[in-house]
Amino acid sequence: MNSYKNDPAVAGHLVMVGGVEHWPCSAVCAYRDGRPGRGSARAGGRPRGSGDRVPREQLQRYVAELLDAEPAVTAAAVVEESGVAMTTAMAALAAVRGRRIADLIEEEPQLSPVQAAQRLGYPPITHRRALAAARSEQRIREAHPYVRSVAQALAHAGLAEPDEPEVVELPTGALAAAIRLTPGQEAPAAVWDERFGWRTSGSRRHPFDKDTGARPQGHGIRYLIDQARPAPSAVLAALRG
Repeated sequence: MNSYKNDPAVAGHLVMVGGVEHWPCSAVCAYRDGRPGRGSARAGGRPRGSGDRVPREQLQRYVAELLDAEPAVTAAAVVEESGVAMTTAMAALAAVRGRRIADLIEEEPQLSPVQAAQRLGYPPITHRRALAAARSEQRIREAHPYVRSVAQALAHAGLAEPDEPEVVELPTGALAAAIRLTPGQEAPAAVWDERFGWRTSGSRRHPFDKDTGARPQGHGIRYLIDQARPAPSAVLAALRG
């Protein structure tokens, strides 16, 4: 997916903006429209009944490539290139832009989110979604070391799989994470929810249940400790209790 950067039609247009590689949209579009087997962007829209040309699990990586080439790339262009729905394209663009804003702020903490978005060349019309995604990304990054410390403590005690936990943002905006427990434990997974503390889950595949904002209840759920961030040793003791 990086091959476009080396194509003569694109490589000669490289410019550096704030230490980041950029290419004019005109050069990228000309390269795109000239590729064999691909329709011109001027054709417009997504053909009825067409499937996604980029697998969903690869979409954000693909969008990152488009942003490398043109920070102001539109959702419509992503739809044309990948075949995904407009709402999917908008969400992917916001997520990748938000992650890059968070990256830049980590490197230069004196920057405000808006300044970071401007430095990266993102058009003002994209700022609202991108800045919201950046705030979520920053919260996730801040919470991850804590969740990792609990996961490591449980794994060291033989109660959890030695996996790297993933912190996610639930539909209500709350952060949560799941840790897969080893066979023989009382439940398949332990779940952290910043609102309700730690609990077990009856499902390894769907540990968070349906997020309605209410305190989850049901089969396989036992609340271990209701503090937002108890010490790993406290979670371990509660799980053994």
